[in-house]
Amino acid sequence: MRVGRVAERELDPSVASAFMSPMRSFDGLRIVVSLSLVFLFSATVASAQEVVLDPGGTFYDDDGSVHEPAIEGLVAEGITSGCGIGPPALYCPQEAITRAQMAVFLTRGFDLELIRPEPDPDADPEAPLPEVNTFTDDDGHSFESEIEIVASHGVTLGCDQGRFCPDEPVTRAEMASFLIRAIGGFDGFDPPADRFDDDTDSPHQIDINRLALTGVTNGCGVRLYCPGDPVTREEMASFLGRALDIGSIVPPIRPAQKLVSEFTTYHDCCERRVTNIHTMADQIDGSMVLPGQTFSVNAALGPRTEAKGYVPAPILLDGESYCCDHPLNIGGGTSQFGTTIYNAIFWGGYEVLDHKPHSRYIDRYPLGIEATLGYPWPDVVFRNDTYTPITIDTSYTSTSITVRFLGDDLGRTVDAVVRGSATYNGGGYVEVDRIITEPSGTVRTQTWTWTYISG
Repeated sequence: MRVGRVAERELDPSVASAFMSPMRSFDGLRIVVSLSLVFLFSATVASAQEVVLDPGGTFYDDDGSVHEPAIEGLVAEGITSGCGIGPPALYCPQEAITRAQMAVFLTRGFDLELIRPEPDPDADPEAPLPEVNTFTDDDGHSFESEIEIVASHGVTLGCDQGRFCPDEPVTRAEMASFLIRAIGGFDGFDPPADRFDDDTDSPHQIDINRLALTGVTNGCGVRLYCPGDPVTREEMASFLGRALDIGSIVPPIRPAQKLVSEFTTYHDCCERRVTNIHTMADQIDGSMVLPGQTFSVNAALGPRTEAKGYVPAPILLDGESYCCDHPLNIGGGTSQFGTTIYNAIFWGGYEVLDHKPHSRYIDRYPLGIEATLGYPWPDVVFRNDTYTPITIDTSYTSTSITVRFLGDDLGRTVDAVVRGSATYNGGGYVEVDRIITEPSGTVRTQTWTWTYISG
């Protein structure tokens, strides 16, 4: 079991005068007085492991938080893995922590294990151990076992007779009692000074002052503790990190966005399909792909309908141009957008998950480095395999469509080798190598092949 306040820490000198002897003991904690300084010691040390973090750290949504180093410290100790949503990995820093989540933090942080009641001496020693079920309202809860563990240690008595209220938020006052009971060693110790003016009516006042004495909290303002405010997940990281003296870890800064790739394709003015290309570009413009996330053009657009502004236009159907009474003609001609965004993906070095070239080669597109679109398939899908969000920026003129990717390229460079040839009527075969060179000098080569039909 980890022991709270594990390293020497200077306490508020204002409480020093309360201790008249060089040393007083409170259940294993030693408070040492030397002149105006008070130090708190305990037996074991828990510190964050030596870790190397990716730029931006473990989670995407705590960038810029003053609590981020404490959060990283808890991650390094295996106390938290985030809020289970992603990619990207998220911590949900500003969400209120629930009573059940608090039980998990305390169980992991203090290495608590279930304390079972003393067995009946007359019971069959071979019989299974009786089930422990302290509360009636946590049955089947994903954190029921952790709730039982903290209850067995006397950290909680529940919220009402036989109930724990697992999904209720934890207030700052309740958090003080949870932590003080988990730390232990304060039974019978009444703090000599009242640190805050707004906790007078709180049943947790003594524990709040005990927690302040350890240096885990300085309150929320001048002589204020804000006892009724909910504790956020990021605040809990700092409270628990201080209680266990887990070292804070400052992650490298996440790279800022810059222009990574840009591609433009051209078309004749004023065709009906140009309306569809512009409509599609407007829908995609400004889309953000967070680190680790997958982006699908079709998922972002949905079905192409006249209600969305799409119009009938020619399509390639079974390798032949067709217009305009087929359902697929609504939104036709937008494969040009597919090729444009695919090239932005390709030359940005991002991970290609799905694409399909045209059945016939169209010479306004790069040989082999092009993609068609249809709903629900063919699709263009990629993953943001960097640490920085990607913003997809689209723009167009009456004769062109441009897609720009703003993000980070990890310092990698992209080259391509294209082998083969093709024409619209004669078909052909093509092999495309994408060669990605990392800043370390590591080279990755990806190869795609395609056969264009003739007709």
